[in-house]
Amino acid sequence: MPLTADSSLDDWLAYLESIHPVGIDMGLGRVQQVYARMALDWSSATVITVAGTNGKGTTCAFIEQAAMLSKRSVGVYSSPHINIYNERVRINHALLDDAAHTAAFYAIQQARGDVSLTYFEFGTLAGLWLLNQQQLDVVILEVGLGGRLDAINIVDSDVAVITSIGLDHQAYLGDTRELIAIEKAGIMRAHKPVIIGEIDPPETLIQAVQAHQAIATWAGKDFSYQVQQQHFRYQSEQLSLSTTLPHIPLPNVATAIAVIEQLGWTLSPTQWQECVELTRLSGRLTVFTEHALGPTAPTILLDAAHNPHAAEYLVKHIEIMQPQRIFAICGVMKDKDIRGLLAPFVPIVTHWYPCDVSIDRAAKASDIALCLSADLDVDAQHITAVDRPITGVIHAINTANEQDLVVIFGSFFTLSDFFACTSKL
Repeated sequence: MPLTADSSLDDWLAYLESIHPVGIDMGLGRVQQVYARMALDWSSATVITVAGTNGKGTTCAFIEQAAMLSKRSVGVYSSPHINIYNERVRINHALLDDAAHTAAFYAIQQARGDVSLTYFEFGTLAGLWLLNQQQLDVVILEVGLGGRLDAINIVDSDVAVITSIGLDHQAYLGDTRELIAIEKAGIMRAHKPVIIGEIDPPETLIQAVQAHQAIATWAGKDFSYQVQQQHFRYQSEQLSLSTTLPHIPLPNVATAIAVIEQLGWTLSPTQWQECVELTRLSGRLTVFTEHALGPTAPTILLDAAHNPHAAEYLVKHIEIMQPQRIFAICGVMKDKDIRGLLAPFVPIVTHWYPCDVSIDRAAKASDIALCLSADLDVDAQHITAVDRPITGVIHAINTANEQDLVVIFGSFFTLSDFFACTSKL
């Protein structure tokens, strides 16, 4: 039976997974064809496109919070989701109901005709349709993979943002930072601003700015941040501000503030402080508190770090927390640089719980354990392979105390598996 706007969200998502022969199919030809038929008009909105190896989600979230504090209506499209698909579209911080998403899917189904779309392309077009229906002041679009050939890049943004350049998705983007930078730079537009949060830009990124004729604002040159006496301090030619420490990675806060400066939004010192206090994003430096473990339980930290660049930042954050011991639960996709992801943690982790994750793309816990012992010389006595993230957490909290830290990382799917089982804690 054909799906309709009234069909269930689960039925639509199952359908989206079945209609294209491969999950990732880089290129804009198919999605541009359907997008042109949709005739979406963004002329009344400020569109911001955010790309980068890491930091996209939290940068989007900070800009979103600033928009709301300055009384601007704002919508965000992001991926992937952690708990429910609806997380991919936010309107003024609120999620839309299933009916809104199924209506959007039906609209894309009508527009695409016989054009084949991947799950991500179909969902992205549906997200754009939903955002366009809202007549928003600000639209924030998070790139899924790369930039140049990502479905988000069919929209011409008013401001482009590149948060960081690191090694990830090498099979699609290239195996060097130089090549990956070229792909990220594809979101730039001629004579439009681009805010670059990467403090160590490859030469190819500098060249790309010139080639695209974009107007660049650079981290470390045009804006900077530092931590002094447990305060976050941001500095540019036009703005100097100080707040308490944010709950999201500091480079992303600085990049987002530079974007807000570029947009010309004026926030008071109190509003900047509110923005810092209120901006959080599930799965990014998230402290899990929804449990009944009692006052002597260890802190549980979740982060979707899934590549070496993100792992290095997470380790720095953990070192600032100064836990007594660290128990690590890690589930990771098998196409990732598993050794590079694990290596930064080896000097600080007391005991490892590599875990299976309920998705075909995931590496087996036994393979992660083998990488730890054979490639990274971790003593096998300090490795316990488990069937899922929650099992590792239960093992860890039976050993750990309130001075210790349990960290769960490696993939959004790992976090999703954990959240699905938290009623057991």
